[in-house]
Amino acid sequence: MTQAPLLIAHGLTAGYGKMDILQDVSLEVHAGEIVSVIGPNGAGKSTAFKTIVGFLRPRRGRVIFNGQEITGVRPDLVLRRGLAYVPQGRIGFPQMTVLENLEMGAYTERNPARVAEALERVYALFPILGERRRQKAGTMSGGEQQMVAIARALMTSPRLILLDEPSLGLSPKFVTLIFDKLLEMKRGGFTLMVVEQNATRAPRLRPGARQEPLRGAGPAAAGRPGGEAVVSRRVIIWWS
Repeated sequence: MTQAPLLIAHGLTAGYGKMDILQDVSLEVHAGEIVSVIGPNGAGKSTAFKTIVGFLRPRRGRVIFNGQEITGVRPDLVLRRGLAYVPQGRIGFPQMTVLENLEMGAYTERNPARVAEALERVYALFPILGERRRQKAGTMSGGEQQMVAIARALMTSPRLILLDEPSLGLSPKFVTLIFDKLLEMKRGGFTLMVVEQNATRAPRLRPGARQEPLRGAGPAAAGRPGGEAVVSRRVIIWWS
């Protein structure tokens, strides 16, 4: 019997004000996969993530996570159900220490023992965070701050993590390190969905990945010559 997808987004139409950025977009993520969403600026990649986790309410369409509908559910309640989100830009609390940032990621967890276990798991994945847990996050490099952002999302042991352009603005050294850590997270049992503009880098997470177009058109193709070619650059790549 085929296992049902962990995440299903069906027919999503959403945007800002009166403008629809997503138009009838559908996608699926299965447990244990890394799914990379690749496309040009304006294709709606980040908007899709914001709609899935509840920061935007879709005008049409549904989001099903772990067999339950979460369409329009508040982001904090989505997190409690096991769906974590790492937004673009290494958003954190720069005046707080690394440890305090990580503890903020576990604000939904009331069991101190489970928080301690999560910290141990995070420090094993990112040893430098354990070494610098008393350092203010804002004094760290961009790559190290991205580690803090990812680690904070891990503090609730989510079933699925959405990461919006985790390599944005990083040096080549940290880009390689972050992608290596994503693979390590997958081997540890996490399911990941990653927005990435670096189309030459993302597929290297696993050679021979199956590629399919993101179903549904966005305004990036509207009214432009060769619009279908633009849409075809919006790709989802599945890793089993």
